[in-house]
Amino acid sequence: MTHTVNTVKLILMTIHEGQLQILLNRTGEDYTWALPTGTVQPEETLEEAIERELKEATHVSRRVYFRQLYTFSRLEQESDSQTITTAYLGLTPNENIRSIAGEVQSAWADIFKSVVDHDDRQRTAVLNLKNDAVPFLMSYEMKDRAVDHYIETRSELQDTSNAQLSIDSIKAVNMAMDLVQHRAAETGILFNLLPEEATLREMQTAYEAILARKADTGNFRRDIRKMLIKTDHTRKIMGKNTALYRFNPLFQYLEENL
Repeated sequence: MTHTVNTVKLILMTIHEGQLQILLNRTGEDYTWALPTGTVQPEETLEEAIERELKEATHVSRRVYFRQLYTFSRLEQESDSQTITTAYLGLTPNENIRSIAGEVQSAWADIFKSVVDHDDRQRTAVLNLKNDAVPFLMSYEMKDRAVDHYIETRSELQDTSNAQLSIDSIKAVNMAMDLVQHRAAETGILFNLLPEEATLREMQTAYEAILARKADTGNFRRDIRKMLIKTDHTRKIMGKNTALYRFNPLFQYLEENL
């Protein structure tokens, strides 16, 4: 009889000094890193398990945005068991993170993904993760190919790499990057990486960190203002009082957006 093990996988991202970062753990294998993963206890829901994994992975000062991303499964022939893993995307401002917890070796990796070629049937992108202090560099060529009505994704570790991600982590990280990049501004997911009140410049810097490219300031500010509420607060930047804004989660229900 096959035994089922339920686990949760944490894809935690933040922005530090203008760089999008992701939390990784070193595995037992040399030069291999993976996303923090934990077993769901019998008395826990998936949400309770991922929150516990977050606390075990890093100290935070308040709740973190979570979104269930995908469910993976694999059969373990040797133990006659099936492992079902639910991956969660977590986003938090850097000020919310106090330190990395736990006994395993952990590190924040700068991460960016950029498309280098595409046509009607295929897209090729480069996914890079690096940490100059540890140090490590993982560079993957990601190919998305249309097969019937589905997308088949393949990854290839590049020769410039001196480390690698575990296979299941590659798929989860790639899916998370696609979601964050495609919905950074349209749905307001961007604001989970920012303080509750932020300047327009801070918002644009975070947006550019996610996309790994510069954005046109005029177009960005025109589009982002639709989602914002101007506060009565300011912050002094370079001797000038700069207005602070906060995200309005009801922006999509406003009359001009219907």
